[in-house]
Amino acid sequence: MKYTKTQMVLILTPIALGALTIFLVPYFLLLITNGLKSNQIYWTLRSEPLLVLALTAAISLLYSLSQKLHLRKIITFVSVAFFGTISLYYIWGEIKRLSPYVGQQGITWSYALQFMDPMIVFGIIIGGFFSIIQFVTTSPPKNKVKRAKKGVFGEASWMNLREAAKIFPANGQIVVGERYRVDQDNVCKIPFAPGNKTTWGKGGTVPLLTFNLDFGSTHMIFFAGSGGYKTTSTVVPTCLTYPGSVICLDPSTEVAPIVKFARQKMGNRNVIVLDPNSLLTKSFNVIDWLLDDSVPHTQREANIVSFSKLLLTDKKSDNSSAEYFSTQAHNLLTALLAHVIFSDEYEDHERNLKTLRGILSQSETAIVNQLRMIQETTPSPFIREMVGIFTEMAEQTFSGVYTTASKDTQWLSLSNYADLVCGDDFASSDIANGNIDVFLNLPASILNSYPAIGRVIIGAFLNAMVIADGNYKKRVLFVLDEVDLLGYMNILEEARDRGRKYGTSLMLFYQSTGQLVNHFGESGARSWFESCSFVSYAAIKDLQTAKDISERCGQMTVEVTGMSKSRGLSLGKSSYNINYQQRALILPHEVIQEMRQDEQIILMQGHPPLRCGRAIYFRRQEMLAAAAKNRFAPKAQKN
Repeated sequence: MKYTKTQMVLILTPIALGALTIFLVPYFLLLITNGLKSNQIYWTLRSEPLLVLALTAAISLLYSLSQKLHLRKIITFVSVAFFGTISLYYIWGEIKRLSPYVGQQGITWSYALQFMDPMIVFGIIIGGFFSIIQFVTTSPPKNKVKRAKKGVFGEASWMNLREAAKIFPANGQIVVGERYRVDQDNVCKIPFAPGNKTTWGKGGTVPLLTFNLDFGSTHMIFFAGSGGYKTTSTVVPTCLTYPGSVICLDPSTEVAPIVKFARQKMGNRNVIVLDPNSLLTKSFNVIDWLLDDSVPHTQREANIVSFSKLLLTDKKSDNSSAEYFSTQAHNLLTALLAHVIFSDEYEDHERNLKTLRGILSQSETAIVNQLRMIQETTPSPFIREMVGIFTEMAEQTFSGVYTTASKDTQWLSLSNYADLVCGDDFASSDIANGNIDVFLNLPASILNSYPAIGRVIIGAFLNAMVIADGNYKKRVLFVLDEVDLLGYMNILEEARDRGRKYGTSLMLFYQSTGQLVNHFGESGARSWFESCSFVSYAAIKDLQTAKDISERCGQMTVEVTGMSKSRGLSLGKSSYNINYQQRALILPHEVIQEMRQDEQIILMQGHPPLRCGRAIYFRRQEMLAAAAKNRFAPKAQKN
C-alpha cells in the first residue's frame, strides 16, 4: 500500500522516538545519580536496559494512541520491529557475556541463561506487555450497545458473512459488493477517499459478493446519493463480468470507454455505443419491432398504443385540462404512428419517427386536412376511429392537443438525435442473440429536457425481448443509471412483473426512495420493493430514505443498565438494575452520519439485512487490469 510523505513520517516516528529514548536515558541516569551512595548508583545504572526497553514500548504505545485508527496497525508493526531490534541487541550482549562459561564444568546454555541480566528480562516483559496493548488498540471499537440474550422486543441482526457467501457467491455474474464488514474494519471511523489508499482498509482485497440471477424476479434496485460511487462500484464491475447482453443507460457517458474493450474480449462481443455527439455512433430504428408482420395485426396496434406513451412527457398533474390535452396528444401520436406503420403511402425505410415528426411539423391546418384524408382513405378501422376524434374537434381544442404532441416530439428535429433512433445499423431484436451490448451515451442535460430519447430506445429493447417470446440465448441485463431522468415508464412495470420469463433483468439506480415514489406513487414504490430480488442502499443523505432503511432492518432488544444512588447523613448507597428496551438495528442518523461511502446495506425477502462493502472497481487489481482509463478518475494524493 502506498502512503503519502506525511503518512510515512508519522509511521516512522516511533523509530525516531525510540532512538531519542536510547540516547537520553543514560544522561538521565547520570543526572539522578549525583549525590547517591555507591550501592544506589550501581543499581540505578544497572536499570538502564529496563528503562530503555520499557520506555521505548510505552512511548510507542502513547504515540500510537494519538494517531488515527487506520494508521495504528502499520505504526504498531514499526514500533514492535524497533522494540524487537533493541531486545535482540541486549539479548545478544548477554549471550556474548555468558558464552565463555558454557561448556566449562558441565555448564549448559539452559543453566547459563538463568544468569541473564534480570533488568533485560523484566524490560522485555514490560515492553512486550505494552506492545500487546498497542496491538489491541489497532482494532476498531466494539459496538457499545449490548444486545440482550432474549429477544423480547425483536431479534433483528445483520446477516452472517458465511451465509452471505452462500446467497451471493464470489464467482457469479453480477457484482453486488464485497464480503466484509466496513463498520468492523480499522478505517471505519474515517471517510473513504478514493485518492488515498490508506482509507480503503480491506476494500479491494476481500472476496466479491455476486448475484447469479438465481432467485426472485432477478431485478435489482440500488439507492445511492449523488456522488455515491454508483457507477464505479456496481455498473462498471458488472459490465466487466456479466456474460450476457447488457443495455446500459449512461448519462455520465463514462462507462462505455472504460469497459468497451473488456466486453469485446468476452467471446468477441459486438459492443455498440449510441452517442449522438460522435461521428462514429451506430443507430437503429426504434420502431422496427412494430414492423414485424409475423405479429398479429391487433397485437401490433396494441403495441403502437403502448409505444406512443413513451413519446410523451408523462408528468402527473392535478390540472384536469392538462391531463385532457396529454391524453388527446397520446391519441394523436398513436393515430399518426399507426398511419406511418400501416399505410402503403410510405416505403419501408420511411417507417420511422422522422416521418412522424415530419407530419407534426406541418401547420395545424395542414395536419387537420391530412387527418381527414387519412380517415377517408385508410382501410384500417383502428386508424379511422383514432383519427375521427380530431377531424371534428374544435379548432382551439385541437391547437392545444397539437402543441402538446409537437412539444414532446421536438427532439426529433435535432438531426443527431433523430438519426440515432431512425437508422439501420442493427435491429433491436439482435439483443436476443446474447452477443451484443448497447451503451446509451445520452447526457443528463439532454435527458432532463427530452426524456423521450432514452425512453423510446430502452422501450424498443424491452419490447423486442417480449416479441422474442422466450427465444433468447442469455438473459439481457438492463443497467439503467440515473433512471429518474426517464420519468414514469409503464413498460418498466411490465418488465418488472413479466420480465423473468422474457429474459430481461432490470438493474435500476436511484438517488433516493423519493425519486421512486415521485414517479410511481407510494403503492407503486411498494410494488417495486416487493418485486425485486434485493434492494441496496449506500451513501444515503436523505433523511426519509434513512428512516425507511432503519424500519426495514428491524428492531432488536438491548440491555440497559441503570444506577441509582441514595445520599443522606449515613453513607451513600447505590444500586444497579438491568432492563430491556427496544432499539432499531441501525438508526437513521447512523445511516447518514456513520456509514462510509464504500459501505452498503442490502435487503431481501426471507433473509436478515446484509451490511457489507462495495466493489469499487479501481480498488480491485483484476478489474483495474481489465478496465480502460477513466477520464473522471480522481488523482492520487501526493502529500
